[in-house]
Amino acid sequence: MLSPRHRDGPGQLWLLVLLFLLATLSVCLTCRVSEFSCKGSGSIGSICVPLDKYCDGRSDCADGSDEPKHCSVCNRTYYGDIGRTYAIKVPTPQWNKLPFLCHLTFTASGHDQGDIVQIIFDGFTVGRFDEGMVDTDVDGYETNLSPTGELPGCPEGFMQLSELGRPFTGGSWCGKATGPQLYFSETSTVTASVKVFHPPRNLRDEKPFEFSIRYKFISQSDAVVRYGLPDKPLELGRVTPGTYCTRQFDECYRNKCRLQSPNYPGMYPRNVTCYWTIRQKEVPTSKHAMIAVSQENQHKALVKRSIASFNKTSRSIRAWSDCTGERDHLIFYDGSSTNDPVLAKYCGGDWLPRVVSR
Repeated sequence: MLSPRHRDGPGQLWLLVLLFLLATLSVCLTCRVSEFSCKGSGSIGSICVPLDKYCDGRSDCADGSDEPKHCSVCNRTYYGDIGRTYAIKVPTPQWNKLPFLCHLTFTASGHDQGDIVQIIFDGFTVGRFDEGMVDTDVDGYETNLSPTGELPGCPEGFMQLSELGRPFTGGSWCGKATGPQLYFSETSTVTASVKVFHPPRNLRDEKPFEFSIRYKFISQSDAVVRYGLPDKPLELGRVTPGTYCTRQFDECYRNKCRLQSPNYPGMYPRNVTCYWTIRQKEVPTSKHAMIAVSQENQHKALVKRSIASFNKTSRSIRAWSDCTGERDHLIFYDGSSTNDPVLAKYCGGDWLPRVVSR
């Protein structure tokens, strides 16, 4: 005869196994954070479709619950899985019901859902860029919105990008892009906001409005162009707390430092100023430390010509007097502050000649 302890043992074991099976089963039958659960899912489990299939104009759920009446792709948060490409197309606004506001938030939630977000702007026509309306002598002109939210230079509408945990710059894009543009987030969450206040001048244009994007979620270990290989990371300096992109670099003789614009290797943000300080603290006796910055690869030094345009600049080198108010630019100071002598001012071309400290 078995003792009571022996009889209870197997019963406890079966209970633990049963609980484990039930827990596993419930997880398997639940949609992922990157998926939409169809309302007509059966008792066997949930029917799941990717989040970008919601309100895309085609029923992916058997009961059509992914295409409810008056649905919208706007004002939603999108997740996804590494290795997949998703797509969203914002419909043309109703011109008699303006203003039109659309917020699209993309979040990389870690692990299989990635660490950063890549956005590909396949089609972009939002308002128009009017250079004559911009006063480039006024600091922070892109944050000087009218009472109705309009922006000088983008009178009809614009797009803004903001990232979780980074100061909002107010930078905007408007007009028409001539080709696909890439954006890589610095943080795990980025929000694209499309704002249209007035109809375009010519509604008969083939595409008076277009906002068509693809997006991906990427792990940091796969983003080798920005971060380097996992076993050989790039030296990217230290971010200064409370700033968008200011960084400190020290002792670059040990590991070659890499200066990158924010959101590299994609387009950089608008209306933001970055300060990169490069210091050489250890200098051998009777020696003089000289710091050199250059980029000879022609595709890695692109500076935008206009303020809010998506389009690329010319390939010719532009510096000093060429750097007028509407041009983005780099200024090299021979010291640790903006009060030190200026070594060079650069604002165009797709390569950067060597600039050496004195």
